[in-house]
Amino acid sequence: MEKYKEANKFTVKILDEELVVKGKVSEDYVRDLAEYINNVGQEIQETYPRLPRRSLLGLTMINIADDLFKTKSELQKLKKENEELKDVRDKLIKDNNSLKRDNRELNDLLEEVD
Repeated sequence: MEKYKEANKFTVKILDEELVVKGKVSEDYVRDLAEYINNVGQEIQETYPRLPRRSLLGLTMINIADDLFKTKSELQKLKKENEELKDVRDKLIKDNNSLKRDNRELNDLLEEVD
């Protein structure tokens, strides 16, 4: 319980239930989370209006977990792509420096000829 001494406490309504949320987060953040959950649940409820509450909760969790997994997968893909782009950038910088060096040497040779 010690960790909740500095935590904020909020009451939010998620899928028609009042819940108390405690944490070191802002009220706006908690409200945004609740709104997201409610939107996912509402979409499911509109698609399946006779769905039992327990099933609604389960499907809502699955849909949110699906979003999370897809986002994590996309993040991993972007991180890998970013690393590959850094490698290409480093190679281009190396090649550019080599070309600059070659250019200086060629200019020096041209000056000697003149």
